[in-house]
Amino acid sequence: MINATTQDKLQHLDYMTLLVFLRLYEFKSGKLTAEAFNVPQSKISRCLSRLRDAFDDPLFVKKVAGLEISDKAQRLYPIIKKIEINHLDLAQEIDKNNDKLDNKVVIHAPSGFTNGLLRNLYQCSCMSACVKSAVLQDNGPNDEEMLLNSQCDVVISCQASSHVGIHNQKICEVRDTFIVARDEHPIWNEIYKPILDRVLNYPVILTEVLHFNSDIEATPLKQFADSRKRELDVAAKTNNLNEISDFLIGTDAITLVVSQGAVDHLTQNEAIRAQMIPKTERAELMRNKPNMNLYMQTRKSERKLTDCVKHKIAQLVTQGANGSDEACLFEK
Repeated sequence: MINATTQDKLQHLDYMTLLVFLRLYEFKSGKLTAEAFNVPQSKISRCLSRLRDAFDDPLFVKKVAGLEISDKAQRLYPIIKKIEINHLDLAQEIDKNNDKLDNKVVIHAPSGFTNGLLRNLYQCSCMSACVKSAVLQDNGPNDEEMLLNSQCDVVISCQASSHVGIHNQKICEVRDTFIVARDEHPIWNEIYKPILDRVLNYPVILTEVLHFNSDIEATPLKQFADSRKRELDVAAKTNNLNEISDFLIGTDAITLVVSQGAVDHLTQNEAIRAQMIPKTERAELMRNKPNMNLYMQTRKSERKLTDCVKHKIAQLVTQGANGSDEACLFEK
């Protein structure tokens, strides 16, 4: 009997099996991989058996903390990932003369940085030539997966992605923080002590930004309260600006926001007032945490968006973060 060569074995690996390899590597879980493909785990096991046979290596070994990746699997991953990216390129090349470019562009971004983004985006000269419409949605925990699976086209995040199939471009650095409360709140009259010390006397609404302060123990204000040996009274956690507005008007709660766009949105209500934290106090607030950076993430195989549209999105997010005078770091 003639033993099959490695090349012979590779000829029997289909594209689905290669995708299973990639998802096992990325998720380090057979269960999550099965859920991603919406198939039974037994099918993932069969694919893994074919992969092990073809590459003559265990590739992934089950451990308590998840799958342990072999040295050969680590060497194979960037090569197989290129196959996935090239496959997406091919699909887009086939479809580019059809209706693909007329579909909507879906943008995932923190709501506090996108005030007026869609309205201003449609004023971009390239917009009508590139896409039919744009949809803006809040960030979520599955942004990276949705981006890779073409369920969204742009992600604005304060955390750069390490995925080989995603391109990151830094947009701007966020360097200001604002106190926001109802206009008649007593905090505005307590001018005899630093404003951050005043804040700790009242309930606080934590305005969540995914990857920056979604963990309460990592929020700058919680760390500041701990440094003062003070308790932080958290009234609510939300990233919905309309919910924040309702909380502020109806209670003695206070919130901290880091974007000019959030300030502009909240203070449209005349019953709400905002004040920038002085630089010296903000330096103390951010002592244990670096300033937030915003990144634009797109698929490396993305062809739907022109450089003009991407630059316009980056510019508008920068204005939402730091105001209209702030320069955008994004380069075409």
